[in-house]
Amino acid sequence: MCNLSLTNICKSYGDQQVLCDFSYSFPETGLFHLQGESGKGKTTLLRIIAGLEEPTSGVVTAPSVSYLFQDRRLFPTLTVLENVTLVNAKKGADMEGVIESAKTLLATLGLTSQDMGKYPHELSGGMLQRVAIARALLFPSPVLLLDEPAKELDPQNRDVLNALITEEAKKRLVILVSHDASSEEGLDATRILLS
Repeated sequence: MCNLSLTNICKSYGDQQVLCDFSYSFPETGLFHLQGESGKGKTTLLRIIAGLEEPTSGVVTAPSVSYLFQDRRLFPTLTVLENVTLVNAKKGADMEGVIESAKTLLATLGLTSQDMGKYPHELSGGMLQRVAIARALLFPSPVLLLDEPAKELDPQNRDVLNALITEEAKKRLVILVSHDASSEEGLDATRILLS
């Protein structure tokens, strides 16, 4: 059974067409890597799946998603822990459980309890990326979209991230975009070429 289906997706910005007749039916779980040259619509396709952009034509059938954006989108007035738990602060949520899960995940990603009380402007680029990763991973959705997840991560943190991605792909559908081939070492992903 498929929970995400794209049928004849086309997307143009003015006279520039970035996607043309793209179709794919994804399974409920697994890891998929969108590949293609710069400007071939990889990020655009993620944004269409997330409902942030409408295709020029075609049909999207998609459940809710969790999205790691390239630009992180952390709230500057919230601490690391608050940024990660905010998206899970729904009515009736077990916030104690959410906070403990967030702390465990942040620790796995190499952030200390002291780091968790800091604000985004106090963190390095790699730390900011790990906070954004934790927030995306913690959000319970059937689909996880990762746009350049390993950017600004050193090899050790990249290995930790890849192990987390591998585990996530056993539980839900994970679609990632990456321009750095070395960031995918150790990942067993189905490759989808956008041309």
